[in-house]
Amino acid sequence: MQTEEFLIISNDGLELFGRSWVPAEVRGVICLVHGLGEHIGRYHHVADHFTRLGFALYAYDQRGHGQTKGKRGHARQEPLWNDVENVMRKARVEHLYVPMFVYGHSWGGNVVANFLLKRSVREITGAVLTSPWFELSFEPPGWQIQLGRVMAKVYGKFTQSNQLDVAHLSRDLQVGQDYSNDPLVHDKISAALFLGTVDSGQYALENAHKLKVPTLVVHGTDDQITSAKASEKFVQSSDLAHLKLWPDYRHETHNEMGKETVLHYISDWIEQQMP
Repeated sequence: MQTEEFLIISNDGLELFGRSWVPAEVRGVICLVHGLGEHIGRYHHVADHFTRLGFALYAYDQRGHGQTKGKRGHARQEPLWNDVENVMRKARVEHLYVPMFVYGHSWGGNVVANFLLKRSVREITGAVLTSPWFELSFEPPGWQIQLGRVMAKVYGKFTQSNQLDVAHLSRDLQVGQDYSNDPLVHDKISAALFLGTVDSGQYALENAHKLKVPTLVVHGTDDQITSAKASEKFVQSSDLAHLKLWPDYRHETHNEMGKETVLHYISDWIEQQMP
């Protein structure tokens, strides 16, 4: 396996930091979009799993995250979809004739779902959404939503803590400890990012019937961050979506006790989509 770091200049001039993991023989390519507050360095074990099976993994730190520049925790929706497109383009240039998949986790699942519904999917063979943020597992107070909408209009870059409880990431407590001690992790979310994600989540739920590529949705039933019920609703609205629920698993199914089983399930599903 060959690992390489790269930079992509976004449509609006921002440098996106990325990394690729490429096996000696490439059967397919997976473009991965991470979740809120984290970065691609937390996905080395996911890359190891897929490269052993002949899949190259391309991932990047989303704007305002990890080693990509930009205000921490701030982004607007349209540029996020452009970034997915640009990383896919890089992967395609380097691997011309193999199937391509997109994989989004949590907030990244929201980004990928909206990309699938709003942009060209000509290059995409299938998609994976793990714990996608269509809705939160809890209902934020109405006054917070209204305040967020006001701030998004007045000063969209206004940020505050996302108040994440790291114990909700996984039953493996080491995952939460490592997350807390990771210098590239942050707890920021801007008014524009929050409201944009809430609205995009509702758009995805209302338009899931327009999905054009096979999509696997994975969720833990004990996810206290993003709603497994919303994932069920998304899948019920599309003939091309398949749901896999993991009983008692928390938010990061790929970091749970039993994560190997989850990753094998995902890769088996991807194998079934291969032409």
